[in-house]
Amino acid sequence: MGEDGLVTDIAFLGTGNFLAAGRYWNSFVIDRSILVEPCPTVLPHLRRCGIGIDEINLIAISHFHADHTFGWPFLLLELVQSRRSRPLTIVGPPGVEAYLAEMLDLAGVPNIAAAAARSLDLRFTELDSQWHRLDGVAVRGVAVEHVEHLACFGLLFDFGGRTIGYSGDTRPCDGLVELAQRSDVLIIECNDHHAPTTLPLTHMDVASVRELQRQFPDLALVLTHLGPDVHADLVPGAVTPNDFDVVSV
Repeated sequence: MGEDGLVTDIAFLGTGNFLAAGRYWNSFVIDRSILVEPCPTVLPHLRRCGIGIDEINLIAISHFHADHTFGWPFLLLELVQSRRSRPLTIVGPPGVEAYLAEMLDLAGVPNIAAAAARSLDLRFTELDSQWHRLDGVAVRGVAVEHVEHLACFGLLFDFGGRTIGYSGDTRPCDGLVELAQRSDVLIIECNDHHAPTTLPLTHMDVASVRELQRQFPDLALVLTHLGPDVHADLVPGAVTPNDFDVVSV
Protein backbone atom coordinates (compact mmCIF):
# COMPACT_ATOMS: atom_id res chain seq x y z
CA MET A 1 0.00 0.00 0.00
CA GLY A 2 1.32 3.42 -0.90
CA GLU A 3 1.57 6.42 1.38
CA ASP A 4 -1.66 7.76 -0.15
CA GLY A 5 -3.53 4.72 1.15
CA LEU A 6 -4.37 3.46 -2.33
CA VAL A 7 -4.08 -0.26 -3.00
CA THR A 8 -3.20 -1.73 -6.38
CA ASP A 9 -4.35 -5.30 -6.99
CA ILE A 10 -2.30 -7.44 -9.37
CA ALA A 11 -3.94 -10.66 -10.54
CA PHE A 12 -1.39 -13.15 -11.87
CA LEU A 13 -2.78 -15.20 -14.74
CA GLY A 14 0.51 -17.09 -14.77
CA THR A 15 3.95 -16.76 -13.21
CA GLY A 16 6.19 -19.09 -15.22
CA ASN A 17 8.98 -18.58 -17.72
CA PHE A 18 9.13 -19.62 -21.40
CA LEU A 19 9.22 -23.33 -20.51
CA ALA A 20 6.42 -22.89 -17.96
CA ALA A 21 7.57 -25.92 -15.98
CA GLY A 22 5.05 -26.33 -13.16
CA ARG A 23 3.55 -22.89 -13.78
CA TYR A 24 1.65 -21.18 -16.56
CA TRP A 25 3.25 -18.45 -18.67
CA ASN A 26 3.79 -15.06 -17.08
CA SER A 27 0.88 -12.63 -17.46
CA PHE A 28 -0.92 -10.33 -15.05
CA VAL A 29 -3.72 -7.78 -14.77
CA ILE A 30 -3.38 -4.55 -12.81
CA ASP A 31 -6.58 -3.37 -11.11
CA ARG A 32 -8.71 -5.54 -13.41
CA SER A 33 -8.12 -3.15 -16.32
CA ILE A 34 -4.50 -3.32 -17.54
CA LEU A 35 -3.47 -6.64 -19.08
CA VAL A 36 0.29 -7.12 -19.26
CA GLU A 37 1.55 -9.81 -21.69
CA PRO A 38 -1.18 -11.67 -23.64
CA CYS A 39 0.40 -15.07 -23.04
CA PRO A 40 -0.87 -18.26 -24.78
CA THR A 41 -3.30 -19.07 -21.94
CA VAL A 42 -4.51 -15.52 -21.35
CA LEU A 43 -8.13 -16.03 -22.35
CA PRO A 44 -9.05 -19.06 -20.18
CA HIS A 45 -7.11 -17.59 -17.29
CA LEU A 46 -8.96 -14.27 -17.46
CA ARG A 47 -12.14 -16.36 -17.21
CA ARG A 48 -10.76 -18.39 -14.32
CA CYS A 49 -9.90 -15.20 -12.42
CA GLY A 50 -13.34 -13.74 -13.11
CA ILE A 51 -12.02 -10.79 -15.12
CA GLY A 52 -14.31 -9.88 -17.98
CA ILE A 53 -12.85 -9.02 -21.35
CA ASP A 54 -14.78 -5.74 -21.34
CA GLU A 55 -13.01 -4.67 -18.14
CA ILE A 56 -9.68 -4.49 -19.96
CA ASN A 57 -8.83 -0.96 -21.13
CA LEU A 58 -5.15 -1.41 -21.96
CA ILE A 59 -2.98 -4.29 -23.17
CA ALA A 60 0.80 -3.95 -22.74
CA ILE A 61 3.45 -6.10 -24.45
CA SER A 62 7.11 -5.90 -23.44
CA HIS A 63 8.62 -7.78 -26.41
CA PHE A 64 7.68 -10.18 -29.19
CA HIS A 65 8.55 -13.60 -27.76
CA ALA A 66 5.88 -16.29 -27.98
CA ASP A 67 5.24 -16.63 -24.26
CA HIS A 68 4.36 -12.92 -24.13
CA THR A 69 2.16 -12.64 -27.22
CA PHE A 70 0.69 -15.89 -28.58
CA GLY A 71 -2.65 -15.45 -26.81
CA TRP A 72 -3.53 -12.56 -29.14
CA PRO A 73 -5.66 -14.43 -31.76
CA PHE A 74 -7.92 -15.94 -29.09
CA LEU A 75 -8.12 -12.69 -27.15
CA LEU A 76 -9.04 -10.74 -30.28
CA LEU A 77 -11.78 -13.21 -31.22
CA GLU A 78 -13.26 -12.87 -27.73
CA LEU A 79 -13.17 -9.10 -28.10
CA VAL A 80 -14.99 -9.31 -31.44
CA GLN A 81 -17.66 -11.58 -29.99
CA SER A 82 -18.11 -9.33 -26.97
CA ARG A 83 -19.42 -6.51 -29.20
CA ARG A 84 -17.22 -4.09 -27.30
CA SER A 85 -18.01 -0.45 -28.00
CA ARG A 86 -15.25 1.29 -26.00
CA PRO A 87 -11.76 1.87 -27.44
CA LEU A 88 -8.99 -0.57 -26.50
CA THR A 89 -5.36 0.54 -26.44
CA ILE A 90 -2.51 -1.86 -27.20
CA VAL A 91 0.98 -0.64 -26.32
CA GLY A 92 4.14 -2.48 -27.31
CA PRO A 93 7.50 -2.24 -29.06
CA PRO A 94 7.81 -0.47 -32.42
CA GLY A 95 5.93 -2.45 -35.05
CA VAL A 96 3.42 -3.90 -32.58
CA GLU A 97 0.40 -3.42 -34.85
CA ALA A 98 2.09 -5.13 -37.82
CA TYR A 99 3.44 -7.94 -35.62
CA LEU A 100 0.02 -8.81 -34.22
CA ALA A 101 -1.53 -8.65 -37.70
CA GLU A 102 1.12 -11.04 -39.03
CA MET A 103 0.37 -13.42 -36.16
CA LEU A 104 -3.24 -13.67 -37.33
CA ASP A 105 -2.07 -14.45 -40.87
CA LEU A 106 0.32 -17.15 -39.65
CA ALA A 107 -2.44 -18.61 -37.49
CA GLY A 108 -4.68 -18.89 -40.55
CA VAL A 109 -7.35 -16.59 -39.11
CA PRO A 110 -7.12 -13.31 -41.07
CA ASN A 111 -10.93 -13.21 -40.92
CA ILE A 112 -10.63 -12.27 -37.24
CA ALA A 113 -8.60 -9.21 -38.22
CA ALA A 114 -11.27 -8.23 -40.76
CA ALA A 115 -14.01 -8.61 -38.18
CA ALA A 116 -12.01 -6.60 -35.64
CA ALA A 117 -11.48 -3.80 -38.16
CA ARG A 118 -15.24 -3.58 -38.66
CA SER A 119 -16.37 -3.78 -35.04
CA LEU A 120 -13.56 -2.69 -32.69
CA ASP A 121 -11.79 0.59 -31.98
CA LEU A 122 -8.23 -0.67 -31.48
CA ARG A 123 -5.60 1.98 -30.84
CA PHE A 124 -1.93 1.04 -31.07
CA THR A 125 0.84 2.96 -29.30
CA GLU A 126 4.54 2.18 -29.75
CA LEU A 127 6.73 2.21 -26.66
CA ASP A 128 9.48 4.79 -26.43
CA SER A 129 11.12 6.89 -23.73
CA GLN A 130 8.16 9.30 -23.57
CA TRP A 131 5.19 9.13 -21.21
CA HIS A 132 1.89 8.29 -22.91
CA ARG A 133 -1.38 9.11 -21.15
CA LEU A 134 -3.59 6.11 -21.89
CA ASP A 135 -6.96 5.43 -20.27
CA GLY A 136 -6.25 7.02 -16.91
CA VAL A 137 -2.66 5.81 -16.53
CA ALA A 138 0.61 7.19 -17.86
CA VAL A 139 2.74 4.50 -19.52
CA ARG A 140 6.38 4.70 -20.47
CA GLY A 141 8.79 2.18 -21.98
CA VAL A 142 12.34 1.72 -20.75
CA ALA A 143 14.69 -0.12 -23.09
CA VAL A 144 16.27 -3.18 -21.45
CA GLU A 145 18.79 -5.79 -22.60
CA HIS A 146 17.42 -9.27 -23.23
CA VAL A 147 18.25 -10.65 -26.69
CA GLU A 148 20.01 -8.75 -29.47
CA HIS A 149 17.51 -9.47 -32.24
CA LEU A 150 14.47 -7.94 -30.48
CA ALA A 151 13.60 -4.53 -29.09
CA CYS A 152 12.79 -5.30 -25.45
CA PHE A 153 11.25 -2.97 -22.89
CA GLY A 154 10.45 -2.68 -19.26
CA LEU A 155 7.33 -0.70 -18.42
CA LEU A 156 6.40 2.05 -16.00
CA PHE A 157 2.75 2.62 -15.06
CA ASP A 158 2.16 5.92 -13.25
CA PHE A 159 -1.16 6.11 -11.42
CA GLY A 160 -0.95 9.76 -10.47
CA GLY A 161 2.15 9.79 -8.32
CA ARG A 162 2.49 6.07 -7.57
CA THR A 163 4.45 4.01 -10.08
CA ILE A 164 4.32 0.28 -10.75
CA GLY A 165 7.30 -0.94 -12.75
CA TYR A 166 7.70 -4.16 -14.73
CA SER A 167 11.04 -5.47 -15.90
CA GLY A 168 9.89 -7.54 -18.86
CA ASP A 169 12.60 -10.01 -19.80
CA THR A 170 16.01 -8.54 -19.07
CA ARG A 171 19.46 -9.09 -17.71
CA PRO A 172 21.14 -6.56 -15.39
CA CYS A 173 21.49 -3.33 -17.37
CA ASP A 174 21.10 0.43 -17.15
CA GLY A 175 17.44 0.18 -18.12
CA LEU A 176 16.72 -2.09 -15.16
CA VAL A 177 18.41 0.38 -12.82
CA GLU A 178 16.20 3.15 -14.19
CA LEU A 179 13.10 1.03 -13.63
CA ALA A 180 14.17 0.40 -10.03
CA GLN A 181 14.86 4.10 -9.45
CA ARG A 182 11.47 5.21 -10.77
CA SER A 183 9.23 2.49 -9.29
CA ASP A 184 7.47 2.23 -5.95
CA VAL A 185 6.80 -1.45 -6.71
CA LEU A 186 8.77 -3.43 -9.29
CA ILE A 187 7.41 -6.63 -10.81
CA ILE A 188 10.57 -8.39 -11.89
CA GLU A 189 11.41 -11.63 -13.61
CA CYS A 190 13.46 -14.24 -11.74
CA ASN A 191 14.08 -16.85 -14.37
CA ASP A 192 16.61 -19.19 -12.76
CA HIS A 193 18.26 -20.09 -9.51
CA HIS A 194 21.21 -21.92 -11.03
CA ALA A 195 21.69 -20.34 -14.46
CA PRO A 196 24.29 -22.09 -16.69
CA THR A 197 27.52 -20.13 -16.39
CA THR A 198 28.61 -21.14 -19.91
CA LEU A 199 25.76 -19.23 -21.61
CA PRO A 200 25.31 -15.45 -21.96
CA LEU A 201 22.97 -14.10 -19.32
CA THR A 202 19.69 -13.06 -20.97
CA HIS A 203 17.45 -13.11 -17.87
CA MET A 204 17.52 -12.14 -14.24
CA ASP A 205 18.56 -15.03 -12.04
CA VAL A 206 18.26 -15.19 -8.26
CA ALA A 207 21.73 -13.75 -7.72
CA SER A 208 20.93 -10.80 -10.00
CA VAL A 209 17.65 -10.09 -8.21
CA ARG A 210 19.39 -10.26 -4.83
CA GLU A 211 21.98 -7.75 -6.06
CA LEU A 212 19.25 -5.39 -7.24
CA GLN A 213 17.57 -5.78 -3.84
CA ARG A 214 20.88 -4.87 -2.18
CA GLN A 215 21.18 -1.74 -4.33
CA PHE A 216 17.55 -0.68 -3.70
CA PRO A 217 16.65 -1.95 -0.21
CA ASP A 218 13.47 0.14 0.02
CA LEU A 219 12.05 -1.05 -3.31
CA ALA A 220 9.11 -3.48 -3.06
CA LEU A 221 9.73 -6.47 -5.36
CA VAL A 222 7.21 -8.92 -6.78
CA LEU A 223 8.74 -11.87 -8.64
CA THR A 224 7.35 -13.45 -11.81
CA HIS A 225 8.50 -15.26 -14.99
CA LEU A 226 9.86 -17.83 -12.56
CA GLY A 227 12.09 -20.77 -13.30
CA PRO A 228 11.10 -24.18 -11.88
CA ASP A 229 13.69 -24.01 -9.09
CA VAL A 230 12.77 -20.50 -7.91
CA HIS A 231 10.77 -20.35 -4.68
CA ALA A 232 9.86 -17.72 -2.12
CA ASP A 233 12.70 -18.39 0.33
CA LEU A 234 15.39 -17.53 -2.23
CA VAL A 235 14.72 -13.77 -2.21
CA PRO A 236 13.64 -12.85 1.32
CA GLY A 237 11.43 -9.79 1.45
CA ALA A 238 10.16 -10.18 -2.11
CA VAL A 239 6.64 -11.38 -2.88
CA THR A 240 6.61 -14.61 -4.91
CA PRO A 241 3.07 -15.26 -6.15
CA ASN A 242 1.67 -18.46 -7.58
CA ASP A 243 -0.56 -18.72 -10.63
CA PHE A 244 -3.96 -17.05 -10.02
CA ASP A 245 -2.83 -15.25 -6.86
CA VAL A 246 -3.96 -11.66 -6.39
CA VAL A 247 -1.26 -9.50 -4.79
CA SER A 248 -2.20 -6.19 -3.20
CA VAL A 249 0.59 -3.61 -3.18
